[in-house]
Amino acid sequence: MRILNFEDDVYKANDIKKALNDRCGVTDVTQVDNVEEGLELLIQEKEVGNPFDLIITDMHYPMRKGEEGDFDAGEKLLGILKERGIDTKVIICSSLNIKIREAYGCIWYSRISDWEMELLELMNQLKK
Repeated sequence: MRILNFEDDVYKANDIKKALNDRCGVTDVTQVDNVEEGLELLIQEKEVGNPFDLIITDMHYPMRKGEEGDFDAGEKLLGILKERGIDTKVIICSSLNIKIREAYGCIWYSRISDWEMELLELMNQLKK
């Protein structure tokens, strides 16, 4: 399984990558830190026949390289994916405890939640 992770916090990105590797056995994880770069990569990989199977996204990160974080970047990403007919499943992994219907799943990334177990459960559901 190939995963594209939209996350601008290096520590959180590493936590997610480690959880995917250690708990889920997923080693093909690519991290981007802005919407523009991620969309370009998503489309490019699909065009060459090597599409991503899943997107994991935070909610707050830059729309473009060098810009400040956008509090709505995750929701904007979901809208752009829908507009462009990109049907890759999306899991939101955010420090905000939110639920978004358009996402395959929402994980509350917090030291007081068992976010890694939630991620494992969602990954197991995807494999069915």
